[in-house]
Amino acid sequence: MELRYRHPADEPSADAARPPDHRETPRDTPRQASRGPADTGQQTPDSSERSTVTRPQPADARPVKDNAGRYDADAEFKRGIPKPPGYLPDDTGRLSPRSTATADRPIELHHDPRTPQEAPRPSEVRDLDKGDAPRAVVDRPTIHDPFDDNPPDRYGDPLTRSDGSRTPCLDGPPRREQTRQGWAGDCGLIAALGSVAAHRPDDIASRVRLDPDGTYRVSFSEVRRTDSGAVPTGNSIELAVTSDLPVHDENPDTPACAKAEDGTAWCAVLEKGLAGMDQTWTTERRVAWLDGWAGLCAWDKANNAKNPRSGPAPDGYVRLNQGTSPWERAEALTQLTGQEAVVREFPVGREEWRINRIIRAQLADSKPMLVSSRAQSYDQERLPHNLEPGHVYEVTSVDKGKIMLRNPWNHKHPEPLETDEFARNMRPWYTTLT
Repeated sequence: MELRYRHPADEPSADAARPPDHRETPRDTPRQASRGPADTGQQTPDSSERSTVTRPQPADARPVKDNAGRYDADAEFKRGIPKPPGYLPDDTGRLSPRSTATADRPIELHHDPRTPQEAPRPSEVRDLDKGDAPRAVVDRPTIHDPFDDNPPDRYGDPLTRSDGSRTPCLDGPPRREQTRQGWAGDCGLIAALGSVAAHRPDDIASRVRLDPDGTYRVSFSEVRRTDSGAVPTGNSIELAVTSDLPVHDENPDTPACAKAEDGTAWCAVLEKGLAGMDQTWTTERRVAWLDGWAGLCAWDKANNAKNPRSGPAPDGYVRLNQGTSPWERAEALTQLTGQEAVVREFPVGREEWRINRIIRAQLADSKPMLVSSRAQSYDQERLPHNLEPGHVYEVTSVDKGKIMLRNPWNHKHPEPLETDEFARNMRPWYTTLT
């Protein structure tokens, strides 16, 4: 029994729905990150994160109504949380260790030292019609990260099978099990793709298709960032995404980044589309990324990182490799669903028992929930319950009072967590749809 964490009012409704449990898929041993704010106690330490933002409180403690005008006993805990100044990405879940050697600093991060035949073709950004949506050709986003020891070697065609056929974009409704993180440290984006596939598969299916010329037509909702998340503008961003994907020379038939899991290409194609989204950015959005990159470089320098980041802000896959914050994950959810997304804070202390009920309510409304694990408290600490430090997970269900999480690696899923264990080992904020 869970008397300590379950209030008498916290009984799930009879029609509360739970998404299907995750399934384990064996794969290579994941790697640990060796630098980054998530690994060594970010700028805002886990132990004090909950006190860095003051959540607006109502004049009294009475519950209020939700957006649909329904009574919501937990409404006061569902207010959006503004992004703290200088908050850095809190997910750096990698698949192999970063190099401890100092890489040669390039003059320009976007420079590719390869031969002209191997170098990425220039991406073409152009208006194709008179509509409001920016349109771009996403060909070969930047992949060579000078601060990583194992970036992809080149672009290849891993979606073409040995018999000459193409890996299908979709094979029935998209499923979360068809998403799997690869080289890039974008666990937050892969978790977002998997969660939307699980709760709103039509949103994924309607955003990617194969055109007769062999390119993929990808559509994202245009978003406007808010203090606590993102809202759609009502416009769409149409991208033509070529079939070339990053590969490693030792395994050219497998995408180096998001995998073509379960024989489908949609996750790898949408990840490439997200890598190319910086081609369509507004000046305001680009300035926000420049500020974020400057913060990452300053953090590395202040904390004597072994391979500190520096130089111009990266784009493409290298940008994705730097991780995300909860507010950037809100942006991704809105891009994928066309719905408003928000960052909220879980209840703490004596109100902690509400966490399970809040999770149940969000999932029953088909609203994805993304959370991230805390940083290591000391070097070489192993987090309990099979958790990776500084890593984003999708919340999939509450089963017998325990919280179930899915790892975007598509294996090594955490053990079911009691409410107090969840609160101790996860960061206080979660990203979801309103």
